[in-house]
Amino acid sequence: MNAKGQIPTANPSVIFSHDNCFDSFLSKEVFNHLFPIADNANGNESQLPYISVMVQGYDKFTHSKVLKCSIKDQLPPDTVELPSKVFRVTKGQPTIDNCQIWPYRNILPVIQNLAISLRPTLYDQLLSLGTCEEQVKYIQLKCRIENKVSVIHCGDVLWDSWCRVIDCSDQFQGVLDTNCTKIVLVCDDHATQESCELPYYTKSLHLAQANRISLRIGGLSRPIDKNLLTPIPSVLEDDSMFVFSDALSLLRLGVSSGSYVRISQADVSRIARLFVLLSPNELDATTLYACPKFIANFKDSEEIVMEKWSFSPRKIPVAASVSLARVGSWNNCQKVYESIILDNLTKYLTSKSRVLEVGDLLPIPFDSSLAPMCSVQLRELEFSSENDSIVWFEVSKVNFEDSSILSGPFTIDSAQTTLVTENVVSKSPMPITNCNFISYYNFHAPFPFDSPSFDYASKFLQYVRVGIKCYKRGIKMPSTILLHSSTPNVGKRTLVKHTALRVGIHFAEIDCASISILPGAADTTNKIIGFLKAKLEPLLPFASPSIVLLSHLDSILEKEDAQQDPSGSKNAKALSIQLGEFIENTCKDFTGVIIVASVNDIEKLPESVSTKMRFDLQVPVPTERQRLEIFKSQLSTSELNYGGSKEFRFCVGQNVITSKLALKSAGLTPKDIHSIIHVAKATAFRRLVKKGDFFGEYMLAGHFIPVTDIDLSDAIERARAEFSDAIGAPKIPNVTWDDIGGMDIVKGEIMDTIDLPLKHPELFSSGMKKRSGILFYGPPGTGKTLLAKAIATNFSLNFFSVKGPELLNMYIGESEANVRRVFQKARDAKPCVIFFDELDSVAPKRGNQGDSGGVMDRIVSQLLAELDGMSTGGDGVFVIGATNRPDLLDEALLRPGRFDKLLYLGISDTNEKQENILKALTRKFMLGNDVNLSMLANGCPFTYTGADFYALCSDAILNAMTRTSNEIDSKVDDYNLQNDKIVSLRYWFEKVATQDDLNVIVKMQDFLKARNELIPSVSEEELKHYLRIKANFETA
Repeated sequence: MNAKGQIPTANPSVIFSHDNCFDSFLSKEVFNHLFPIADNANGNESQLPYISVMVQGYDKFTHSKVLKCSIKDQLPPDTVELPSKVFRVTKGQPTIDNCQIWPYRNILPVIQNLAISLRPTLYDQLLSLGTCEEQVKYIQLKCRIENKVSVIHCGDVLWDSWCRVIDCSDQFQGVLDTNCTKIVLVCDDHATQESCELPYYTKSLHLAQANRISLRIGGLSRPIDKNLLTPIPSVLEDDSMFVFSDALSLLRLGVSSGSYVRISQADVSRIARLFVLLSPNELDATTLYACPKFIANFKDSEEIVMEKWSFSPRKIPVAASVSLARVGSWNNCQKVYESIILDNLTKYLTSKSRVLEVGDLLPIPFDSSLAPMCSVQLRELEFSSENDSIVWFEVSKVNFEDSSILSGPFTIDSAQTTLVTENVVSKSPMPITNCNFISYYNFHAPFPFDSPSFDYASKFLQYVRVGIKCYKRGIKMPSTILLHSSTPNVGKRTLVKHTALRVGIHFAEIDCASISILPGAADTTNKIIGFLKAKLEPLLPFASPSIVLLSHLDSILEKEDAQQDPSGSKNAKALSIQLGEFIENTCKDFTGVIIVASVNDIEKLPESVSTKMRFDLQVPVPTERQRLEIFKSQLSTSELNYGGSKEFRFCVGQNVITSKLALKSAGLTPKDIHSIIHVAKATAFRRLVKKGDFFGEYMLAGHFIPVTDIDLSDAIERARAEFSDAIGAPKIPNVTWDDIGGMDIVKGEIMDTIDLPLKHPELFSSGMKKRSGILFYGPPGTGKTLLAKAIATNFSLNFFSVKGPELLNMYIGESEANVRRVFQKARDAKPCVIFFDELDSVAPKRGNQGDSGGVMDRIVSQLLAELDGMSTGGDGVFVIGATNRPDLLDEALLRPGRFDKLLYLGISDTNEKQENILKALTRKFMLGNDVNLSMLANGCPFTYTGADFYALCSDAILNAMTRTSNEIDSKVDDYNLQNDKIVSLRYWFEKVATQDDLNVIVKMQDFLKARNELIPSVSEEELKHYLRIKANFETA
């Protein structure tokens, strides 16, 4: 660091060398700036100098790379020479000519595990060398890797098109030490071994070979920095007419970078200025890249024709007046946005010398949160803004002072041109598949439901496309869709918004929960219907086709209830009827409108509304495959850094396995996963700060803060705990198989019932039914509840424990509804275990109950109906029951397809099983040398249950604590006598006691005393009764 405590940095010019493999060379001026002479005077000259280099290209999130450096006197001043292979610079291509570098002063870590992919030819040749050491030595010599010196980076191409680094364990970069680095060579003929040279057929290419070429047109992901433009254009030049292609395309067309070209597709053509894409870049060589404003002129992303064009910007006429039409959209129809939109439109047209043509579509992004502040009084103030919305304008008409000019490009001069915004026109938005304007303007992109895992998203997309086809063919068919879910925050709104962006139609949302109404008021119906009409009627004539989302529709509706107040019931019924008519009339009056309503509880939706919805679609809690896609999206570099600090960047750690995260996050919603990522980011930041050398670790990770697997796992555990509280399920205790002894046979049955369907679902794809339920029965205290918790922990399952009284409700029908809710919550949280403790109190024999309403019989009937669905549609949901009296259960529960697997958990009948239980219970005890668990088990009667053994061990450790406490009292008294002073017990523990004094060691005498005082909880007569029950069930 310099005198001010800051890390020196430099921005030199760059020369890429194709002869150098891993080292960098600095001019003397740059080296002395980064490594001042004072540093060498302090004794740092013995350490090899390293620098961290960032070549900022077209990707917003580029990793920096650490390189060994030295001085090269032949370099021009303020210049650095970098190895081309490390930065993937293609030989023969024009390159980026500047970078940013910092000194790296820490000791580089050694890569522990290194995986290198090889082409099959090279792999076979290396196998002939014999030993692994010889193979590694060959690669070292061929790729010029210096042991403990050269820095290896994940993704490095070590030998052009022959071998590449594919994994560096949990590190991004480090040095190779052949003594401790484990190197794995992988044969991979499908690996992307990119070449660092131009294709062979371009080497003989010359200028002026073609007047026009065909290319695919694509959108830029972000605006291009002016330093990447060659030559650098004027500040006032219109950057919306810049297009970009690789050097090969410019060679084929015979033009140089910065030349003007004409882009044509069908009957549309526009003038553009063509710039070359500099290397390194990850962009497609066969695509012409442009900004959203330019791409909006072309209908699709098919091929365009690019041709040479003689064009002089000075000859472009200035328009006398220009008429702009607003493109109908939700944002363009909101009064509150009017001022900020006009301000941003004015800035867009006057900040640069814009070149426009009639028919151009102009995108105007704005920050909707600043709309209330955009007034005449506050216009002079500067606010930091983050654009989150966009509107479009169309150049509809232009007039020139020279009447001979009829068409063509023109410019705008604020002193000569009059701008007029007039009518509203209807145009479909540009699909995000044509151009990702969301990314270009740095909006927050909705989650893409493109994966086949989201089958409900595919259905929704199909419903929407049917509505659009009917609109285009003139078929008047109402398109209404009802989205519902039993769990909130599963992504209904995100699904609708993404679909609208994907297919290219307008999107409007009205959140019904934000409508302020007085429940039961006489004018509530008129207010709600009037509010909806006021929002939609000015918009829909100019926004076709479109999706209108009525979110949280159930917040303003309620089902008619006989017990409700008559006047309130009448008003609720009137509202539901008129709302249904409003939905129907809107679809009839405005063709191309697709109305989507979202609700959480579909059962509470009145029939007068639900019958108007042509399609209904359930949006469930994400499955494991869906959570995997969500984690991949949320952990992308762009998502991790959206809306956060611009000073620090985050990336996902090298050791993160998203499939494991998806498995651990069962039952969590997309919003929960989003929260998990934020918590993990905060944890990663604190972890890096606690290390002390924040910037050293930050540079080592490529100028990123890595979010590691530990950060994410801790965040998931916290989210799971909160989720369990929210749904009323107990937290899963950490009960493992080691905590359970003497049940080996039972464990095997459980593995067959639960483990097989979870790990091998393909075995049941042919329609074979799975076992849906297990019933544990036997004497009390034999570990039935403990075993159920161990199952949930071992298989990473959510755990629901249901007690009988929890299901009872005083209202008719609510007890059965509680049973349905339990199973629905389990399906939402799958994979999941539902544990019915004391099942005989939940499902006794029907007809024997004395309750007047027959509520217990109805609960049993509902439970039977839910269990019937488990064997077919309950993938990942397992039901476990526990009872002491299986003879009291309703017989229908025990038939195949319900609780079809009965497991008797009895009392240990051998001394070996008793010893296993004692070992499981005492595995965390500090046992004395005289303790013999086998001898202790031999003295226990065969009427001890697992709970009795637990009591035995608890009493034993309590006896040991009492004995140890008495021994400490004696030691304190002896210390006082020897030193002729009285000290407190606290003083003795802090100053005198040793570690042995603090240990509680359980001796054999403690166990024997506890065994002698223990009374078995099950008598021999009771045990015989349970054995008779077991015999009856087994013979039955």
